[in-house]
Amino acid sequence: MSRMDPCNPDHRPAPGERAILDLGPEELFVVAALRAWVAPVMRPGTPHPDWREMFRLAGVASAGAVGFDLLMSVVGSAAQRIIEVRCCRCPSLGADEVAMLRLVNAMQDADTLAALDVISDWVPPGSVAPALRGAQRFAAMMSAAGHRLPRQAIPVAAMGRPEGAVLH
Repeated sequence: MSRMDPCNPDHRPAPGERAILDLGPEELFVVAALRAWVAPVMRPGTPHPDWREMFRLAGVASAGAVGFDLLMSVVGSAAQRIIEVRCCRCPSLGADEVAMLRLVNAMQDADTLAALDVISDWVPPGSVAPALRGAQRFAAMMSAAGHRLPRQAIPVAAMGRPEGAVLH
């Protein structure tokens, strides 16, 4: 992950991009937590949302926050490519944000192969196991709190891997 320019306030979702306003509450929680976790890495010293507070407000047990932090710490330190996470104000989803929704959905459905597909795109083989453990804990605690992602939440067309990601 690298630093990037802030999102233009007039930015509109590009054709084919999923709009943040189209997300259900569970999906919005995942994307908001992801963006809030990344925000201090991308823009240190600036104000940003507290991802841990998001977990508390959503009623997700602290073990879920620990799992999410483990997943993100592994991805943040071992990513084999730039991971596209957009700024907190961006009105559309990036490819890796869609992939995070796929990952959580797969973990909630006990579909380890689909989860491995996402994680192995992000990190090298030696980092897959700890990332998977974090994802499992995160998804399990979301489910325990009553936050299950809808199965049809991730359209097939949105499942592609990013080519030349534009970061902002």
